[in-house]
Amino acid sequence: MEQKKKRPTRQERRRAFLINALTLIVLVLVVFEGKSLISLFSRQNIHERIRMEEEEVFAQANIPSRETETTAERDTTFSAPTEAETDPPETEPQTESWEIGLPEGSEDYLDCVVKPQETSVDDSYFQDAVFIGDSRMEGFRNLSGITKGSFVTAVGMELENFYSEAQIATAQGIVPVMDALKNINYTKIYMMLGTNELGAYDMNSVRESYRKVLSDIKTLSSSAEPTVYVYSVIYVEEALVTTGYYVNNANVDAVNLEIMKMCQEEGYHYINLNEVFSDGYHSLVSGASSDGVHLEQPYCQDWLDYTRQHYIPEAA
Repeated sequence: MEQKKKRPTRQERRRAFLINALTLIVLVLVVFEGKSLISLFSRQNIHERIRMEEEEVFAQANIPSRETETTAERDTTFSAPTEAETDPPETEPQTESWEIGLPEGSEDYLDCVVKPQETSVDDSYFQDAVFIGDSRMEGFRNLSGITKGSFVTAVGMELENFYSEAQIATAQGIVPVMDALKNINYTKIYMMLGTNELGAYDMNSVRESYRKVLSDIKTLSSSAEPTVYVYSVIYVEEALVTTGYYVNNANVDAVNLEIMKMCQEEGYHYINLNEVFSDGYHSLVSGASSDGVHLEQPYCQDWLDYTRQHYIPEAA
């Protein structure tokens, strides 16, 4: 009798299945990796042939290859600077300090600007001086600490009302400016007018009115040739100004230019206060004024210090 084959057990069937599965996986991996390697070598060969043919074409046309260009770019990027590149650039001439705050177009009138002296005068220099001006000059008198000199000042003083309006308090009562000056001995004149003229449509008329006022003031001096100093109109801080739309720094520059012209023509001395009160952008330094126009005490003291240093030495 023929003996029947023994049926594999479940464990044997499972082992056989695992062996077959692993064998299949190994075969798949071998086939896949082989194709990948073939593909890799094929791509490398193709790219190599393209590069070689490209270089041959570039060489025949006398054109640098991309690799050569890249190398050249790197060489240029890291090349040492030439002698011309290492030389410092030429710089523009520095603006003199006393030219700061001057209006545009003032180049032809710089001879009248008072330059600083090496030593400052003390207040005895102002013993024979009269200070004439509007509310800003009045603030200077009250807050600077100046101890010498005569003052003829009034809030709202301007060229148009200089002769007609009684605004100066004297022992004889309130009188016009010219009447008040008749009782003062002076050989030096310090003037500040122009702030109340900022709304003038014709700045040329401002210059001519200023010229007449100073000419008449000189006739009342105890000296035949008094020294005349004319202060610049100080810049304003426009954001704080509420007195009028015309009180702005464009008008300040415009009136100062006319004042400089007059000083140049008449031999007067222009004291450029905006050298210390300008923020560098044709405006009053921030914090110098609570209303944008009238200076606080520390700045009035700076005004006095500036005046002490800017003067014309007296002839020996």
